[in-house]
Amino acid sequence: MTLSRRHALALLAAAGCRRRGSGFDGYALVAASGSRGVAIIDLLAFARTGSIPLPYEPTALIAHPDPAARRAYAVMAGHSSIAEISPDSPSVLRRIALPARPHTVRVANGRLYWIDPARNWLGVVDLKAWQPLNPIPLAAPPVDLDVSHSRPLAAVTLASGAVQFIPTDGGKPFAPVSVAPDLGSIRFRSDGNSALVAEPRANAISVIETASMRMVVQLQLALRPERLWMNADGGQLFVTGAGVDGVAIVYPYRTEVAQTFLSGRRPGEMADSRAPDYLFVSNPEAGSVTVFSIETQKVVAVTGVGASPGPIAITPDQQYALVVNRGSGDLAVIRIAAITPGREKRAPLFTMVPVGAQPCGIAVFGA
Repeated sequence: MTLSRRHALALLAAAGCRRRGSGFDGYALVAASGSRGVAIIDLLAFARTGSIPLPYEPTALIAHPDPAARRAYAVMAGHSSIAEISPDSPSVLRRIALPARPHTVRVANGRLYWIDPARNWLGVVDLKAWQPLNPIPLAAPPVDLDVSHSRPLAAVTLASGAVQFIPTDGGKPFAPVSVAPDLGSIRFRSDGNSALVAEPRANAISVIETASMRMVVQLQLALRPERLWMNADGGQLFVTGAGVDGVAIVYPYRTEVAQTFLSGRRPGEMADSRAPDYLFVSNPEAGSVTVFSIETQKVVAVTGVGASPGPIAITPDQQYALVVNRGSGDLAVIRIAAITPGREKRAPLFTMVPVGAQPCGIAVFGA
């Protein structure tokens, strides 16, 4: 009997003797605005094996939080539409039209949530029934959205300078909590007991306790908080933004700022790996990714990846970091085991895979 390469590698992995750099037994979906479609990438062969055509240009790609669901949602904000796709199908599974343009999309507890800055509401889609529910009225136009996976609660920053919490189990929205003018991003702590709010004007992160609905502390930063990334265990929040070419570290459970470490020029999007605990930070202007050791809080490597790197994903086996290059239209692959901290602070690029013009989002699935 002749085994396929996929089956042979799976048997080697099960026997504990997986070949070095043999790939991940799974797939990546990469949405490309300029190609009006989603590329399907085989992560064992590191090759594009197909594509899923979309009716409109995608603006984002959101993975379902449950890997077993094997679903992702291509957001087509310009046409107020969302398509459900899977690595198992060469075509769109379902598509739904929304009553407004989705600016930010989150998926949690069997529902898809979205906001539109032009509307004073929180939109909701029931994923099982695949139909929009009645929009939830908000006190002011929304800025950013997060949904807790631990508590039935959503949180929205408002243009009025307040944060509004909304029960996701059917209760009425709570009264807004006044914070500061010009609020930005918001993220729940992993237990859902507090929310961390970016205050770009004040160069600060404010912490709101969800039980009391009050602000408990304001944490001063050395930079303007624009992008927030919570690491896998929820113990650290990483912040990038204008003012300093670096990344600030906030400890959500201790409500304190650890330090700001230097990264590439104008660092952008982030993702983290486990064992080793690394933070990967894209540097769009430099065409590189900075790799930071979360344990030692030092930069361990800088890798050139392509033009205008953006979203980053880590394969579930923690073998590879996948970097979407918006400018060059490809996917850069970094083999995490090849990163060796030392004086040179460089890591080789494992391979590159073409994905289409203007890629904007990535989702990774096991086979």
